[in-house]
Amino acid sequence: MKKNTKTTVIFILAIVAILAVILLLRYKNRVTLYDDESTTGNTSGNLLNGGLFCEADGTIYFSNPYDEGTLYTMDTNLENVKQINKDNVSYLNVAGKYIFYTKRNDKKEVDSDFFLSLSTTGLFRTDLKGNNMAKLYEKPTQAACLYGNNVYYQHYDTEKGLLLYAAKIDGSEDNMLLEEPCAPFAVSNDTIYYAGYNGNHAIHSMNIGGTGDQILYDGNCTAVTIQGDYLYFMDMNDNYSLKRIPVSGGTPEALVSERLATYNVSDDGNTVYCQIDDGTKNGLYELSIDTMSLNLIASGNFNYLNLTDDYLFYQEYDQSKLYILNRASGTTEEWKWTKKD
Repeated sequence: MKKNTKTTVIFILAIVAILAVILLLRYKNRVTLYDDESTTGNTSGNLLNGGLFCEADGTIYFSNPYDEGTLYTMDTNLENVKQINKDNVSYLNVAGKYIFYTKRNDKKEVDSDFFLSLSTTGLFRTDLKGNNMAKLYEKPTQAACLYGNNVYYQHYDTEKGLLLYAAKIDGSEDNMLLEEPCAPFAVSNDTIYYAGYNGNHAIHSMNIGGTGDQILYDGNCTAVTIQGDYLYFMDMNDNYSLKRIPVSGGTPEALVSERLATYNVSDDGNTVYCQIDDGTKNGLYELSIDTMSLNLIASGNFNYLNLTDDYLFYQEYDQSKLYILNRASGTTEEWKWTKKD
């Protein structure tokens, strides 16, 4: 074989090899869409409380308050605690192969990792090990909720402020749904439920495509979540008391008459955990829906009430301490954690 011919063959083979590597990498990094268009990534009540904990397939993913809110995992028995990502994370949504979260590295102390990150804020996707990061939105954002193959989130516009957007999980689309900063905590059955913001705090329903908006309850509401067949909310006209209505609308049912700071509802809908903030008996309480009995768990000022199957995680109002309530035994303890090198 002549030298020129041999060189040409080698060149062609090299090009083919490079193209094969590129195609392999593209295939490996291709985002797999969910077959179930109603896939969710966290509970409505957890998202109301910052989405700092999320249980999926035997693993608890969480924002560690003792390590700058960075992303950690542990087993459901609270063992094998490890950091998987150095971003400050909130609004965790986990399903299938992916973790979606809001990044707030502007809250971290400045270090080398801070400058090497893709961006200090935004909406991101990683794999379950916290790797292969992809940016869905790079500007400041807050609440985010996975439903189907979209993440519904608060998108920041320099002139209009926060708006409701839907970003496809593969990054191929990012569409505005509503020119209001409503928090998408309650998404179910292809419907977004939210409290209006711009002069109207009624509870609305809207389909996930951004059309068909209608008022379900014309009140002065905030902190709307969904659990089962009910929408829960705090009534600002009634001292921020907790109430609920059927998802189809109707007359509100009073649950907790005291003034609340936040709340969460168990998956079975039988128990409400809430922080009473009336200035006289501040504390974390547990309400049994069946008996309507309200029992004190801990006196003080707490926030960020996040539920998993077996535990309630809650924090001091300033996030200085994390506590864990064993839901079966009713015992509470402060989480003792020491950072490992």
